[in-house]
Parts: sequence; structure tokens; C-alpha cells
Amino acid sequence: MTHQRKRIEIVVEAVRAAEVTDLLDRLGATGWTQLPVLAGRGRQGVRRGGDLSGVLDNVVIICICGAAVAERVIEAREELLGARPAIVNITDCQVLRAEHF
Repeated sequence: MTHQRKRIEIVVEAVRAAEVTDLLDRLGATGWTQLPVLAGRGRQGVRRGGDLSGVLDNVVIICICGAAVAERVIEAREELLGARPAIVNITDCQVLRAEHF
């Protein structure tokens, strides 16, 4: 048996990661995972991380949560995005252990 949840993926500059994870915590997320982005291409062209300063590095933050937390993330979009670069997507997913999310 599986259980319906929401998967939130947020791609942001690495220097903003703590700000985003703090927001997720405040909105009631029970957990999240942060992964480095090695490379990507979008509206601003090709971007590769790994420079010595890390200033141009991006991360992806993944959060599996219930619909109520996902709705709070949507409501907090101005605080999450503002005028800063970010990619946010929210999709339906299935989990095996509902009590973890």
C-alpha cells in the first residue's frame, strides 16, 4: 500500500540553501535533502558549479510532505522566491511509509 504525498524540488544558489531549508522547517516540513547541482542549462545559458569560491554553485533541495505543507510553501512563494533566481516544482508522489512524511 502506498500513500499520497507531495514532492517539492527547489533549485537555488548554494548561498541561499540555509534560508530555504529554514523556511521549510518553519512551514512544517519534517525533513528535506540537499544535493549539489553539477551543471545545468536554462534561460541564462549553461551553468557549471565547482569553481573554487562556490559563488556560482546551485543546489537542489528535495522535500516530501503532505498537501498542507505544500500549500504553505505555495502561500510563502514571495518569501521563497522574491526577486531571486530559483526553480520550484511540486508534484504528486507515492510513499511506502506515511509516518515518515
